[in-house]
Amino acid sequence: MKKYLISIEEAGSPRLNNFFIQDTFRHEIENFKIFGVIGKQLSVGDYFDMAVAGKRRALTPGELGCSLSHIAALKDFINSDDEYAICFEDDAIERFPIDLEKLNEEIISLQLKPCFFLSLGGIQFKICNRVRGRYLDQTLEGQKIIHIDSDFLENLSYAYAYIVDREMAKLLLEYHQTPKVYDHWQALTEQNTAFTFYATYLFDHPIVEQSAMHLSYLEQERKDCSIQKHRDSAGLRYWRRKFKKIWLAAYQP
Repeated sequence: MKKYLISIEEAGSPRLNNFFIQDTFRHEIENFKIFGVIGKQLSVGDYFDMAVAGKRRALTPGELGCSLSHIAALKDFINSDDEYAICFEDDAIERFPIDLEKLNEEIISLQLKPCFFLSLGGIQFKICNRVRGRYLDQTLEGQKIIHIDSDFLENLSYAYAYIVDREMAKLLLEYHQTPKVYDHWQALTEQNTAFTFYATYLFDHPIVEQSAMHLSYLEQERKDCSIQKHRDSAGLRYWRRKFKKIWLAAYQP
């Protein structure tokens, strides 16, 4: 399993030190490849072409940099021989120590559907409390796993810790040929590819209400800009969601 860290920090920075001092990562420093694009350092032309042109709402520099960083990691993964990639952002917080090699073996044993995205954190936050799906019979590191219904992908946020297989990486790269906000996944349903999203709660993340020094750069930028996701409340999908909420489960940590 390829291991990636999304970070714009320089080696030895307090943020990176705080990440790698955690038990899960302290012996993995040499195994992580780090990708980080600073959106504010892109040229005006590049920023306009990728973040503004043809978009209903322009991406902020932080959103664009975040997406480009994840895209770079996925491209590197596709050029490897590994079956899975695990990606972290540098503000991910372990809930308990995890052996990443053992985690890889557990993922294999789960036999998840091909072309999968497994979120390892974020589902626990209030912003995701409208997500609905069905629990798997299996657990991961003792934590419940929910198979997210595709009609509720717009309610799933955060990409600070996740695992993808090669098929999902290829799908995301195709989806982001024109970069989008990385954790806006609902439009993936318009692709002619079968895929599956799962979520569990292995890693935590600073909450928005905390002081700015503990927030990720992107989180602070979103907070400052008061960005709200667009939610389409009309049409067939609206009524499907209404009915599905009757029998689908919400994630309960």
